[in-house]
Amino acid sequence: MKVKRVSNITQEEFVNEYLIANQPVIITDAMKDWDTDKFKPEFLKEEFGDYLVQIYDDLFDLQNVDSLETYFDENFGKDKESSEYIRWYTQLKELDFFWSDECFSKLKQYWSHPYCIPQNNLAVPPCKEDEERNINTYKYPYKGIFISGKGARTRLHKDPFNSNAVLCQFYGSKKIFLYGPSKEHIVMNNGEFVDLKNIDEEKFPEFSSITPDYEDSLQPGEIILFPSGWFHDVTCESDSISITWNFIHASGTEGLTKYLKANPKDDQLEILRYFLKDKVSVEATSDEILSFYETQY
Repeated sequence: MKVKRVSNITQEEFVNEYLIANQPVIITDAMKDWDTDKFKPEFLKEEFGDYLVQIYDDLFDLQNVDSLETYFDENFGKDKESSEYIRWYTQLKELDFFWSDECFSKLKQYWSHPYCIPQNNLAVPPCKEDEERNINTYKYPYKGIFISGKGARTRLHKDPFNSNAVLCQFYGSKKIFLYGPSKEHIVMNNGEFVDLKNIDEEKFPEFSSITPDYEDSLQPGEIILFPSGWFHDVTCESDSISITWNFIHASGTEGLTKYLKANPKDDQLEILRYFLKDKVSVEATSDEILSFYETQY
């Protein structure tokens, strides 16, 4: 089944029909006023070619750090498929690293916060109804530019601490498979995700009995919402450039607190602490983070 495509929707509709209902959606008109030419390989290579970037495998294991120009030269416009994937994140932890903050600062005039996605009343990054967290100005978890040669892939996974993910497609197309949260017991085994291209039938004996809830191709100019708890596998059908970030609307606070109670030692809490550093200690325990949300939301 294809993901529902919508346009000209309000923030209220987005929250009620997709965030609260926890349903994927593709927005077709939220990038129409962006200068997408500034996200094509030629411009990025010219402006940022000498910048060092983070290169990953098909999950989230860092493989290498190299110049953006080298990656483009070795992976774009090739007949062979790529196995390496740039996930060039903005700073998301207290670590001196090859973050993309400067790149995003220089690109911010060419795109904007999607009109239908809330930028206030958020649990992550935290802000109340009378505050705003514009994606161009503020830090968001896992905010990054994804650059990938044809064939590069992000294997099946779900996003951390019950967050939602947004993926804006600037260049090329991506094949997407989505499995709903109710299939977790089938697509996961003791913390391991099934590999759709190399299925271990001993570890995932029921997988052959199910099909994806959605199968679609994300095209340039489209934005997809991966709701909390949804498993997604994404393969670049062509050379590809995207921007992504994660967030939790205030309506999702209960899901976040349930996740914290069930996963008090999750290593991704380091990321959550970074975005709560004005609210809790950088060494806050999961109980202290819980206390913040239970008292403030």
